[in-house]
Amino acid sequence: MNSVQLPETYLALSDFRKHDVYLPEMNPTQIIADYFPGSFTELTQRLSDITSSFYGGILKQAGKLYGDEAIEQLSRSFMHDLGSKMVMRNFQAKPDLKPGIPAFAHILIAAIFTSSPEYNFEFKELNDHKSKFLIKGADRYHRITQDLQIANQLEWPVIKPFIHGICNTMGLDVSMEVKVLKLEADSSCIYEITVSKN
Repeated sequence: MNSVQLPETYLALSDFRKHDVYLPEMNPTQIIADYFPGSFTELTQRLSDITSSFYGGILKQAGKLYGDEAIEQLSRSFMHDLGSKMVMRNFQAKPDLKPGIPAFAHILIAAIFTSSPEYNFEFKELNDHKSKFLIKGADRYHRITQDLQIANQLEWPVIKPFIHGICNTMGLDVSMEVKVLKLEADSSCIYEITVSKN
């Protein structure tokens, strides 16, 4: 008789599943083996796909209900609010973090680590007066909005208001320049972002 091996991801995250209740005729081990993501890469990608699907689905519905202009307005508002919440979460976790351009960079890194697995960053410059960096990878927001045929209703990159939200919530007096160096049909991207103290 072959024994079923539980995925490593399930064992590491079993605290989240400890209150699941199966019927006696169900085989929990087989169900977990069949359906639980087998790796942390797979789990992260699935969560990222769900996040982007939620974002895109809400925007598409807003466009149907309120017109195409609502798509960009809702995206901007959502992303700005997300940036603001990222600041609050990081300042709670790191109370010694002092508002400024270096803290902005740390919050951006935290956001990519925890929420944007398809992005990589490349810092070109970072000091008290200026942060210049590239964001590279696959833009999940571009991918889902292309699939839903609403990408043309949005200004790219849609993360620009997210960065504004970080700066505004920290009370930084900065100017920001965002350049799209690459945004392909497959959603591969390179964005160059410069934040400078006024």
